[in-house]
Amino acid sequence: MSLGIDKSTWQRVAFGDVVRNVNETVKDAGAGAIDRLIAMEHMDPGELKIERWGDIANGTTFTRRVRPGQTLFGKRRAYQRKVAYAEFDAICSGDIYTFEADETRILGEFLPFLVQSDPFFDHALDTSAGSLSPRTNWRELADFEFELPPLDEQKRIANLVWSVERHRQAVRGQAAGAEKLAEEVFSTELATAPAERVALPKLLKEVTVGVVVRPTQYYTNDPAGVPALRGLNIAPGGFDLADLVRFRPESASALKKSTLVSGDVAIVRTGRPGDAAVVTDDVAGFNCIDLIIARPGPELVAGFLTLFLNSTYGRAQIARLSAGTAQQHFNVGALKKLQIPHFSVEEQGELIHRVELVRSTNSLSHAEATQLRRLRNAILAETLGGN
Repeated sequence: MSLGIDKSTWQRVAFGDVVRNVNETVKDAGAGAIDRLIAMEHMDPGELKIERWGDIANGTTFTRRVRPGQTLFGKRRAYQRKVAYAEFDAICSGDIYTFEADETRILGEFLPFLVQSDPFFDHALDTSAGSLSPRTNWRELADFEFELPPLDEQKRIANLVWSVERHRQAVRGQAAGAEKLAEEVFSTELATAPAERVALPKLLKEVTVGVVVRPTQYYTNDPAGVPALRGLNIAPGGFDLADLVRFRPESASALKKSTLVSGDVAIVRTGRPGDAAVVTDDVAGFNCIDLIIARPGPELVAGFLTLFLNSTYGRAQIARLSAGTAQQHFNVGALKKLQIPHFSVEEQGELIHRVELVRSTNSLSHAEATQLRRLRNAILAETLGGN
């Protein structure tokens, strides 16, 4: 696509020259007017809108203040691409930076898209340190250099991208309504069925984990590289392939343990623990990062396992078993403790069919939301760089 943008008047600047990392703290969060807290698990990869939050009344150790209009950036495991635009007062985890624009040089509504851009994330990944839980720091991010448009051009770009983003959010809301009804049908059936509950491992052939330690060491910009799925690519029951990373082919061949096979179930470990989707032929052969891979045995239908993990019934167990306060983490040990109703293969198929009938109105909304996300990413790539 082409927006016909003239970049001859753009100026090269350092991020830290036009953006402040605000470290305002609240000493006694529970005593003030702020009642919401934002942890890493409340920021969805690739999504600017914060749709979930915690309650300060339940207790917290967080002290960093969040004000509307700030851009939030998850500095821990930057490859998850967690960026959000604050729309309410809150406090947040110390693993979240609160960026504030110098409005004389960069617009607050333009800033989140800059932080979402590929060049910014490439810089964040290159400057992250640590093996199991890499973090980038403000000093390194402040050095990031980019081409900054004049304020009027920023306004035009921001208005365009926000219009696409808000339409995408509305479409996602429609899809969520159909999904909620389908989920209620399924969860009610599980909760009321007389079927025996068994430990999930009894119905699985194998459970393994994708690449966890320094996945960026395998990255390549070569389009011939092997795609690797991350948590942001997994939606409950499906995949969003608009923002993929790739592994060097020679690296991927050595990582057979984390290579996906058709019929596997890919499960998110960190951020939105338990989100799951069946691996289809379209993504078979992909590698994966920080995901659990479950291979069902002959008595378990992959689609049924996915519905179970994404359901309110299954998520209640996942929430009890997930570790971590700042960011929920669902590991293999926790997965093996899940109790699942043991229906026959035929009964599982009948339940899947009933859910699909309710969900049939959802597919068009999901496809439209995916196309809108691709359009947003294309605009960001042309204006701010990236693929």
